[in-house]
Amino acid sequence: MFTVLRGRCVLPLDRGKVLQQAQLLASRGQYEHAVGEWKKLAAEAPHDGSIHNSIGDLHLKHNAIADAVASFLKAAEAFREEGATLKAIAAYKKVLKCDPTKYEVHQHLGDLNAERGLVSSAVQDYLTAAKHFLKARKPKEALALYRKIVKLDPSNLNAQQCIAELCLQDNQQEEATRVYLQLARERSAQGRHGEAKEAYQAVLNIDPQNSEAAQYLESFKGGKFGLITLQQSKDTEVLLRPSDPLGQLAEVVRRMDEGQYDGAEAILNQMLSRDPGNPQVCQLLARLHLQRGDLQVALGEYRFLAGAALRAQDFRLAESLITEFLSQQPDSVPLLELYGELYEEQHDPASAALQYAKAIELLLAHPEPGMEGYHEELFEKVRSLSPDTELVERLAAKIQGEAVPTQNSVAAQGESAIGHGEVRLLGEKPEKNEKSSVSEEKPDGLQSESVPASSVPVQVASSGGESRGAGVNGACPAEETRRSRSDLFAKNESERTDFTTNTVLTAPRGLCDRTEHPTPAASPLPSPSSVPDYEAHFLLGIAYKNMGLYPEAREEFTVSRQATKYYLDACLMTALCFKEEGRLAEAIRELETLLADSRCRGTKAQAIRYELALLYEADAQWEKATTTFEAIASFHDVPERLAALKRRITSAGENHLPAA
Repeated sequence: MFTVLRGRCVLPLDRGKVLQQAQLLASRGQYEHAVGEWKKLAAEAPHDGSIHNSIGDLHLKHNAIADAVASFLKAAEAFREEGATLKAIAAYKKVLKCDPTKYEVHQHLGDLNAERGLVSSAVQDYLTAAKHFLKARKPKEALALYRKIVKLDPSNLNAQQCIAELCLQDNQQEEATRVYLQLARERSAQGRHGEAKEAYQAVLNIDPQNSEAAQYLESFKGGKFGLITLQQSKDTEVLLRPSDPLGQLAEVVRRMDEGQYDGAEAILNQMLSRDPGNPQVCQLLARLHLQRGDLQVALGEYRFLAGAALRAQDFRLAESLITEFLSQQPDSVPLLELYGELYEEQHDPASAALQYAKAIELLLAHPEPGMEGYHEELFEKVRSLSPDTELVERLAAKIQGEAVPTQNSVAAQGESAIGHGEVRLLGEKPEKNEKSSVSEEKPDGLQSESVPASSVPVQVASSGGESRGAGVNGACPAEETRRSRSDLFAKNESERTDFTTNTVLTAPRGLCDRTEHPTPAASPLPSPSSVPDYEAHFLLGIAYKNMGLYPEAREEFTVSRQATKYYLDACLMTALCFKEEGRLAEAIRELETLLADSRCRGTKAQAIRYELALLYEADAQWEKATTTFEAIASFHDVPERLAALKRRITSAGENHLPAA
């Protein structure tokens, strides 16, 4: 095949020959000629980012910085177009290493890091770009970036301040007012009253008729530190005093209703730091995590709170907590088991057996790692408690692997057991002769019916291999239930939640009624306070390593090695980065430490030992290399390498024999 160009026959490009010629020229130091060969390939495939990246590397070798930057930018754009986000990030990093004044690149990096869920990195990139846009007198561009920052990290008060100021400069008074008000409330809730006063004063400068700002400033002058009135509905006013627990909890509920989970969580954590184990705060924090979709965190909190209520014989509170969680995750084995224990305490063996049976069915469908026989323990409970012989026989058949009609599933029975029950805050004492009912009228006070399942964003379980119903931190459901406490709320026995206190938290009717709670807008990105996305950091590290950005790669591997799933691979990749940088001693030390770790075993340990032997060989430590290879004598090409090493050692010994 050939191409006709202006009446001439043009033979197709032989990519193999061009690549071979380019590599030959580069090995001779003829970088400009090598670039010429690569450009032939670029003309044929202009959207191949790898080609532009190789051209950029060659430009760097003969110090053509401007040309290298241009090539890396083309590479980044090409990678981005083809969806290779990590490669695009690595290419942009190369641009900044060549020319740190390319500030607009930080904006691209921020967008890409946001796509990958690396929120802290994205925020830092946006901040860097925004500051330089302000210096360059480009306020609109800076404003757009600060808005992105707040969208990613709503708790970033400095970014909110910048938005308010820039909006005011651009005559966007309505948005400026709204942001200043939010900023004032955040600072007031944190007890930063002086800064809150400044924000409210800025509101009055824009809108002298704003009653909230005027009232706060008036109370501030009187030393009341921000007694403010927030309109919750047409006929409801709530007085909030940030230094008062009731006012703070009311503010938390308001923010939860508006989907401001980060701000609400910050206030609750601050309250817990002052009063560890506070029952009202603990329950609100658990509810916040459940509404936000942090199901694994919420699971541990609900189990602790419900277990503590059960021990205190507050059966109504225990049931309300259990049903609230099960309304969002009905297949939670730990909570079903706790529900069974609750019914046992209430002397209702039939209902207890039904909950245990549901847990058994879930365990049969999704066995817990290392607890494959746990369903048999629960079955013994069912057999001893249930008066329904048909139920026992049906479960026995399922355990033995016999076919059972779907309509007879235990999970299809007793649906009324998981209703939308009333949830009281911890510390509220049940009335005398109070029955454990989930359909009674809701009393006044800071209470709510459990949120309907459709109103809470439910997240898919992580890919870390956890099965449904797994206990917190990998512990088995039985172990967690028996433990019946959580370090999230109680640091020691003296700080455990007191369920006998007479303290009752109340608030005006309407403030906390969330039976029609609006669905919070689903965010495509995790909050900055969430656990790092270790997979994203690990994959970005691989991309940096492949692009020759070894220090940046090691930083990403340092983050990802915190997760057990990526620990071995991240340590190995770190060692290989040191090796590529010629830092053999550090690479060897990294792998020696890794092999001493108890997690390093099996096939992966063989691969790591192999890499360590190669490092010993590269560092001329022949004896250590031989010993290490001998430990994996049948692995890969080890026999050939061992033979070559022994010949080398023998030859070296003969060369050092003393003369006769």
